[in-house]
Amino acid sequence: MKTGIKAAFKCVVVLASVFAPFLVVLAALLVLPSGVQTLRSADALDWMWLMLLGAIMLGVYYFLMVYLTDQEEIAAEFHQLDRDHDGFITVEDCKTWPELRHSFPRFDADHDGRLSRLDFAAFEQATPAR
Repeated sequence: MKTGIKAAFKCVVVLASVFAPFLVVLAALLVLPSGVQTLRSADALDWMWLMLLGAIMLGVYYFLMVYLTDQEEIAAEFHQLDRDHDGFITVEDCKTWPELRHSFPRFDADHDGRLSRLDFAAFEQATPAR
């Protein structure tokens, strides 16, 4: 995904997560037969379902934000390590990162002496947060 599209998508996700409960109530107003009257006469259990749905939406949006941020950080680190910008990291490229250099053979899936983006992502996900 291109940087501009990614930034726009992140903005949409943030806005959707903030307004998720309001979107649920709006959807309920549109779907329920008599709209506002039905919500006014709803008991606590009905409101609980709406709040639960809003919380689930908020959780999903939050998970997407965390996932997108992690993927963006992995891509930035890969780009920084890939000195010749050929799309691969060699043992020489990772000489400033001892942990990666030590684990290099384990994550080099095709044993060609280079780590692809997928190999590097596997390393990042297997390594505890620094």
